[in-house]
Amino acid sequence: MLKIFLPFLLFSIASNIHSQEIPKKEPRLGVQNGKVAEIGSSPEAKIGFWKGFWSRSSATVLAGENGGQHIFESGTKYPNLSGAEAGSRITYSREFSYGGIELRHWWQKWELTAGYRTNGRNTRVGQGRDEDFAMANFSVERGNKFSFREWSFYDTPYTFSGTKNFADGRGRLKMKQDRISLTLRRYLGDSDPDGRKEGKGLFLSAGIHYTYFKYYLYDVNQWIASNPIFYGPIGIGLSFSNSTWEIPVGIGYRYSDGAWLFEGSFMGSTWFSHFRDYHYQRNLNFIGNAAGYGIETNLGGGRIWNSWLFFLRLTENRLYGAGSFRTAGGISTSDILSNSAGSYRNYLSTKQYNIEFSITNYLEWISK
Repeated sequence: MLKIFLPFLLFSIASNIHSQEIPKKEPRLGVQNGKVAEIGSSPEAKIGFWKGFWSRSSATVLAGENGGQHIFESGTKYPNLSGAEAGSRITYSREFSYGGIELRHWWQKWELTAGYRTNGRNTRVGQGRDEDFAMANFSVERGNKFSFREWSFYDTPYTFSGTKNFADGRGRLKMKQDRISLTLRRYLGDSDPDGRKEGKGLFLSAGIHYTYFKYYLYDVNQWIASNPIFYGPIGIGLSFSNSTWEIPVGIGYRYSDGAWLFEGSFMGSTWFSHFRDYHYQRNLNFIGNAAGYGIETNLGGGRIWNSWLFFLRLTENRLYGAGSFRTAGGISTSDILSNSAGSYRNYLSTKQYNIEFSITNYLEWISK
């Protein structure tokens, strides 16, 4: 964390010292049309614009810990062309550290924030699991986690229950993720986008997030209910790449007394994903799309010292949806024939949280 924060702090301190050493120039006066006027007023007007811009801007560096799961499921409890009633579930751990930056600008009651977060490179993120299971008449397929008709919500990433595994593989995971966010807020009441100002009240929030991540499942040990039973290492299992667009909209509340800042928010979202799931042992691709709904909650608090804000935030995020995929490639006859069998239904679910610590510097010192 020091490698992230130290260069930013040194740059800020040096810039403040340098700005104080620059002497202010007296305005040059001249006569224009018989009146005394300042020479070079246009550059001064431009400086005035940028002074106002930086006085309403801030920069943030942050570090966080993420946890949770991302799950890919497919299957049917009704016999397919081969007579099988079966499904598959792949579970990816979401436990990783990350860092990032945010740039924020506000005007009156409006605030615009652009952010970037990344774990930097492929890192170990725990364990992955690839299950194949059989289903029966009593098996349950609950794909709709949001039931707007019944006003109910099932907060579980699993779609199928009442199943029995006939194959189960477990292995190590490594993953790289990049996330870009753009958020717009409108503050109401006494609340203000400048957290150093005293006030409290609601705010409206909307935005768009783009996330891309790619997993590798390797050092896999697999169990198969064959005759005789097989259990042993199979090497690398699969790779999974996923790109997601989220559009969250919601409401929040902010309180500030000039020294302490607290805020929380609740947002609902719609999202769309494109994915590619490649199984190395079968040389088979699952390529498809999914879409659905989600919720996001935030709760945080921080301390303000002069032009600095030190903030700690907890975020809970849920994305549940469904889609379809097609197969490409394969080694066995059944895998190759599946390429021309049309599309298959699938479910994507992400249930995760993150704890994030950030340091924000208000940038009015740039124009001094």
